[in-house]
Amino acid sequence: MKVLGSFLFILLFSTFSFGQYDIQGKIKGLSKSEVYLAHYFGYNQQVIKDTVVANEDGEFRFKGTDQLPKGLYLISFLKSKFIDLVVEEPNFSFSLDTTNILQSISFQNSPENSAFYAFQKRMNELYTAINQPNLAPARKQSLIAEVQQFQKQWKSSNSHLFVSKLIESSFDPEIPVYNGSLKDKADTTKMQLFQYHYYKKHYFDGMDLTDERMVRTPFLQRKLERFFKDLVVQEPDSIAREADILLAKAKDTEVRRYIIYKIASTYENNPILGTDGAFVHIAEKYYIGEPTLWDTSTVRRMKERIAIIKPLLLGKQFPAMYLTDVNTKEIKVGELPFKYTVVFIYDPDCSHCKQETPKLVALQEYFKSKNIGVLAACIGRDKGAWKKFLTEFKLNSWVNGIDIHINPTSNKEEYYTDFRNRFDVYSTPMVYVLDAQKKIVGKRIPVENLKDFIQYLETRRK
Repeated sequence: MKVLGSFLFILLFSTFSFGQYDIQGKIKGLSKSEVYLAHYFGYNQQVIKDTVVANEDGEFRFKGTDQLPKGLYLISFLKSKFIDLVVEEPNFSFSLDTTNILQSISFQNSPENSAFYAFQKRMNELYTAINQPNLAPARKQSLIAEVQQFQKQWKSSNSHLFVSKLIESSFDPEIPVYNGSLKDKADTTKMQLFQYHYYKKHYFDGMDLTDERMVRTPFLQRKLERFFKDLVVQEPDSIAREADILLAKAKDTEVRRYIIYKIASTYENNPILGTDGAFVHIAEKYYIGEPTLWDTSTVRRMKERIAIIKPLLLGKQFPAMYLTDVNTKEIKVGELPFKYTVVFIYDPDCSHCKQETPKLVALQEYFKSKNIGVLAACIGRDKGAWKKFLTEFKLNSWVNGIDIHINPTSNKEEYYTDFRNRFDVYSTPMVYVLDAQKKIVGKRIPVENLKDFIQYLETRRK
């Protein structure tokens, strides 16, 4: 059970409510224990709305005048046990026995939950029968047909209920039969492409993106994550295009905000190289471009974040980095004569930097054979610590720089580089890879993967 940590999200996703609620429960096997009422916010976060203590007979009551958002809730008890229930009607009651929750649970004054658990009970019975050992194939096919018939009838009978949307949103789209030829491997590939494109195009058909209650279920988050992870090419243009298609369907304000937030947060610092370009697209189009969806602090943060990330996208010219070498001579990054330049931004006092530096030194011979240079940029401004680091790790073959500049008039030290905001250095070491024209071709590459990454670049350019 988790309380949603961000006050911003509680403000953003807390409408579609009624004025008061009264939910009574009786749980056999529960005595004088705390019981929690919480609604889902995706599948891995829940927002606690009420807490009570059951009496010695397992009876308890959630009652309040505060707004209770509609959606899928859970009631948690005995630490590890919980039940899901739909909060659509403000007043209802239920009872259950902890020895067999599914078979014993019953509801009063709640058509939504009565239908919800009737569906679960029957599906459980059918799948228990299907999974029996040594089941005859004909009987298994008959039971599968019975499942399909039951689902069809249940949907028809309960189409007016929100729980019908819940059940529908948990299903995958059914792919129609492929009618093309299947004579050879090429035909099989065509069939697979047909199935993939149909599945992808219809993946969200069962999810009502106009109903804000879907935000308070586990299903929207699951579908979003699976869609963008498994069905979308992890390349910024593809991600941006699919996000635009999806958001064109998401008319409800809360659903729209949730989808925008989930996609943006997924790709802001995604480990897959280059996908931060999708974050920039989302942030510019749906945060900056739709400011009425957000509070001013969120829009301001996005503007600040874009200002940092956008100049550092793949293909961009590496921004000016003002460094001087051990002889206080200015280092001109654009004039470094390497086919590739590994920019290693570090802090001499950083323990992780001390672990990674020897790994980079070990690549020295390989780098030399490929005309690859290392520009080591120290973010600290302690010359003594910097020079000690250079000596300790024997970095004399690298281009070593520090952001310390002597003002010729005052003879005082000046600092010109804001590493955090100029190069997005929120942890060290930070690695960029530049091509011969000093354009960014890689970033945040783990040192142990640099050789493989360079080989990938070389293969791609052949």
